[in-house]
This record gives sequence, C-alpha cells and structure tokens, in this order.
Amino acid sequence: MSPDTTSTGQRLVLGTAQFGLAYGISNQRGQIPQTEVSAILEEAAKAGIGTLDTAAAYGSSEACLSNVLPALPNSYRIISKYPPNQPDKSIRQAFQESLERLHVDRLYGYLLHSYASYSSRPGILDELLELKASGLVEKVGISLYHPSEAEELLKREALIDLLQFPYSVFDRRFEELLPELRNRGIETHIRSVYLQGLYFMQPGKLPLYLQEVAPKLEQLQKMAESYQLPIGAVCLAFALANSYISQVVVGVESLQTLQENIRYSSVELPAELYTALLELKEENEHILLPYNWPAR
Repeated sequence: MSPDTTSTGQRLVLGTAQFGLAYGISNQRGQIPQTEVSAILEEAAKAGIGTLDTAAAYGSSEACLSNVLPALPNSYRIISKYPPNQPDKSIRQAFQESLERLHVDRLYGYLLHSYASYSSRPGILDELLELKASGLVEKVGISLYHPSEAEELLKREALIDLLQFPYSVFDRRFEELLPELRNRGIETHIRSVYLQGLYFMQPGKLPLYLQEVAPKLEQLQKMAESYQLPIGAVCLAFALANSYISQVVVGVESLQTLQENIRYSSVELPAELYTALLELKEENEHILLPYNWPAR
C-alpha cells in the first residue's frame, strides 16, 4: 500500500471527549472551557471539518455541544453512541436522551459504544436498524477495540454502515480488514491516532506499564526529528495516508491543538519515512488499548 497524499481537513472528524471530560494520558489541562469550545468549533468549520464525534459516556460533552452549536453559523453532522454497561436501556430511549441533551432532531450516526452490547444482547442490532428506518439517524454501527470483533461482524454480514476503531503508527491491528470493509460499503472512522498522547511523551519517563514500548517511541520521535516534522504531524499524516480509511477522529485539548491538527492534515510524508513507520507496528494490546492502563 502506498500513501495517499490527497488528504485535507475534510477527512477529519472532531472528537469531543475533551469537551466533557479531562481525557488523555498527556492532558495536563483538564476539561476544555465552554467558551473555548465555541472557538474550536468555529475554527473547525472554517477548515472544512463537518462531523463531530460524541457519546453519552463523554461526561457533559453532549450538553456542552447543545449550549454552543446554536450560536454557530455552520451546522455539523453529529455521531453519538449508546452508553456501555446499561443493558436494560433500549436503543430508542438512549438515542432520545442523546437528542434531548444535544437539542437536535436527528443524528448522522449512532453507534454502540461497546461490542459487548452487540454480542450479549440479542436483537440490539435490529433496534439500531429500526432507528435508522425511522429516519432519525442516517448511519448505524459499532465502536470496536479488537479485529476479531470486525471479523465476526463481516462473517455474520451484519447490516451496519459505520465502524469506529483505533489505528495509529503502533496500532495497525485492523489494517488487513480495511479493504474488505470498504468493499462492503462500510464507512470506517479511526480513532486514537495519538494513542491518548503517548506519542508526545518522553520515552525515558514512561510509566512502568508502558516502558516496553519506549524503544519504538524513541525511534518514532527520532524519525520525526530527522525529517524536521512535529511528531503530531507524522502521526496524523500516517493515518490519513491510508486511503482505505474514510475519516480520522482527532480530539483536541485547546484551540491551538486544533489549529495544529488542521495544519498537520495537509502534510505529505516522504515515501521512505512512511515505509520506515510501517516497521514500528506493535501487537501488545496492554500497550495499545488505554483501558488496559492503570487508572491515574
């Protein structure tokens, strides 16, 4: 696979977890103030970013958006998610609660936040499809963490429109499935491009549970330095270079980091750097999946 060098900000989706939570291992600031959220959304719209990714589980993110969006001249497509660990709540009820918190009439996408909701609850996909048939949402799907989950969905020929899963320089576990997902007409949104900020951390100061990946992190940072590129530009450009990926979800901690991501989205990686980055693939899910990390 060769890199796609036609990427623009239009392939970015703005993640909004930081609008409702203090999110990310390298986040020293905490939750973004609502006044700055407004400026972030205005700037994102100017750059051609047209989709927001939120969830009932992202603290006050949905409520924050409802306070800010009406004052903006541009409208966004919104994706939200059915909350995990609430097996007794119907899809329709959870969806309606999200609409009410967001103060909107419909959504672009609605996902199960956990594959466990699908595997442990017969009929939940039918509930999603009924919601779609009602016209209240355009696309339905599931947020995944493991390639085996996507493989099972493909095997069952599940009628889903959109899958979200992690993908980054280290985490390429879903890579081999991307061509098949596109062939099935499934929109793919990838997250964790910066692995919750791991790529920005100093290799020598990683916590014990991440020290195994310190040599690769050092290699990655040295590669970026040798090409005089910010590490964020390398990580985002690597994800955007994969033409099988529909959209890339990026979270931001400030207006400045949004502006940086917008600039990074136009970076073209030299072919030799892209090839070298492919060698940094990591398989250890204790490293790749932040839910395996100890609570801070």
